[in-house]
Amino acid sequence: MPDDTNLFHWATSELSQDAFICWLLSHADNTCAAKNPAMHNAGLMFLNAFMHSAGEAPLSSATVKVIKQLMHCDIVAEINSDLILIIEDKTSTSEHGQQLRRYRESIGEKYKDRKILCFYCKTGNQSDFTHAEKQGYKPFLRKNLLDVLRNIKAAGTEHDVINDFLEYLEDIEKKTQAFLVLPPDQWDGRAWQGFFMALQSVFTDLRWNYVPNQSGGFTGAWWHFMPVPNVEGWRIYLQAEEKRLVAKIICSDKNPDSKICRNIRERCFKALDLTSRNDGIKITRPGRSGNGRSMTAAIITDGDQDWLKLHEDGIIDMNATIGFLRKALVFLDRTRTALLSHPPAPAELPPA
Repeated sequence: MPDDTNLFHWATSELSQDAFICWLLSHADNTCAAKNPAMHNAGLMFLNAFMHSAGEAPLSSATVKVIKQLMHCDIVAEINSDLILIIEDKTSTSEHGQQLRRYRESIGEKYKDRKILCFYCKTGNQSDFTHAEKQGYKPFLRKNLLDVLRNIKAAGTEHDVINDFLEYLEDIEKKTQAFLVLPPDQWDGRAWQGFFMALQSVFTDLRWNYVPNQSGGFTGAWWHFMPVPNVEGWRIYLQAEEKRLVAKIICSDKNPDSKICRNIRERCFKALDLTSRNDGIKITRPGRSGNGRSMTAAIITDGDQDWLKLHEDGIIDMNATIGFLRKALVFLDRTRTALLSHPPAPAELPPA
């Protein structure tokens, strides 16, 4: 149960998180050393966590001026006379468009003579940080915040606001890691995110997100995209829809011909069915396949249970689950080989 007396149980917005970061960074300024030595040390540890993340040397003292919403940037910190920190702060949302690049360029234009360090600070879970990294931002994630706040507390600094924010982040982390201690039937959205994040460490091309639909939506993951042989613009891949694992096909054309869609889906199902007979994998037709640019070709199991492998106590067996997924990837590769060996008839192909 969430703690109703925790400040951040109520202050959940990104603006509240901005305020905490600004507040703690401000204590790193030299003028705070005499006023509150413990909080000054905490602020300096906090500042140096960002410095360490960027590969910069730690600071033993600093002048720090923190500014909110400068040129639309969440947080800008002037450090001494030679350094600027840009912090784009997120809770559960993610970056969009070219906003990060624009922030970096506008701040760089204002502070032409200073070194700019850019951080993408995220306390929620996110599948991929490639876009932020390409814009020159270093991810500074919940793990980084937990590490530095734990170190601040271990150093002897006790402050209700710091303790509340640490407990708030610990609660998010606990819910994210709940897949390790609860059976899948009890996983919520954060637990599924944690599970897919764990799979990402093995299957590096895996991406995940929440998928809304008329049935209420699900947290899904998708990976191992491969072209469908002899059919321009179509790909086949694996998709995990929480407790269901499927082979999906998708077309780059947003409005493909419905007859062609049905033909390609049927061709893929036959190849999957043929391959499964020799691979120890069972496939079944979905109750509803769809008939558009993204379609489910088949549901994948091992014939005995779902793709999620469990210990006797009902808790996820990660090694066995990963082992089955490796088997499913080989199965999909073999299916593609079968498709190569059986080109479609002219009537099945998209018009030239």
